[in-house]
Amino acid sequence: MSELTISLDDVKIYYDNQGQASEVLMSYETFLKISSLIQEQLSATEQSYFWTESWQSRIREAEADIQAGRVRQATGQTLDTVLEWLDE
Repeated sequence: MSELTISLDDVKIYYDNQGQASEVLMSYETFLKISSLIQEQLSATEQSYFWTESWQSRIREAEADIQAGRVRQATGQTLDTVLEWLDE
């Protein structure tokens, strides 16, 4: 695992009138360091496959099919019909 070394000088936090952090400013280099660390953490999890580009692409395709109505619901009674529809 990579070591992340960021100092307070690398990140600037802006606060609103209520004292809540509202904006963060950092260099692109600092962003890449943080992004790399997050990616390493994700790849160490059991569900890291979900965040791969190939898996996300399939998720987007499935969501587009659902939005376009290109879906069928399968039940025990309609399974043969749905399988025929998939073969079309």
